[in-house]
Amino acid sequence: MVVDNYVIQLVLIAAINFLAAFLQAVSGFGYAMVAMTLMPFVLPMRYCSAISAATVVAIGIQMVIILRKNIDLKVVALPIMSAFFTINLGIYLLMTFDDAILKLILAGLIFFLTGFFFYCQKNRIELKKTTFNSVFFGLLTGITTGMYNIVGPFFLVYYMNITTDTLTFKASMEFSFLMAGLYSSVRHIMVGNISAITLPFILASICASLIAGTVGIRIFKRIDRKKISMMIYILLPLLAIMLLIKN
Repeated sequence: MVVDNYVIQLVLIAAINFLAAFLQAVSGFGYAMVAMTLMPFVLPMRYCSAISAATVVAIGIQMVIILRKNIDLKVVALPIMSAFFTINLGIYLLMTFDDAILKLILAGLIFFLTGFFFYCQKNRIELKKTTFNSVFFGLLTGITTGMYNIVGPFFLVYYMNITTDTLTFKASMEFSFLMAGLYSSVRHIMVGNISAITLPFILASICASLIAGTVGIRIFKRIDRKKISMMIYILLPLLAIMLLIKN
């Protein structure tokens, strides 16, 4: 029996999103970095970014409903509003550069974020909840969200420093994912990246991600998130090298 290439692509995208959403659920971040590193092996980068944005909305809704009592709007409001200002810039860059350059930038971004994470861990950098920090991390996140729908890394460092318990941290991350994903999805619709072409992939990704999230959130409360974060940041450079080799 010959399996249609389209079906193989659909299955691969669903599997990638299941893995990415599971890591997101158990660690509080990592979905977009894993998904956006692996999906370009299957589909063009702009379609991958659109699929990721729409899937993040579904993941965000699921997690925000579960963690709604732990959301502190005073923590998340300014970073999210700041991200909105630069998401448009990120999408402009996504639509301007070709896939080869976008993959190169993504690989470089992953290497930078890995080094940034280990630097913060080694030097035990402690950030305070200030207007500057909220705006700065929000603006950086907006650019990476627009280009690759990568919301987590900068917010991870910021929220981990200013929240006092695990569930508030998790709720802050998930609410930020939801808001950034909604805004980014609207922009992707406007530029034509979310269409009849990508809709089947989006629906498959959402189904896979919701299942992964249901399983992962049960593990989250019993797991050491720092160890999971460390594992993700060790894995990501390897994925980035694979992306460069394919490029």
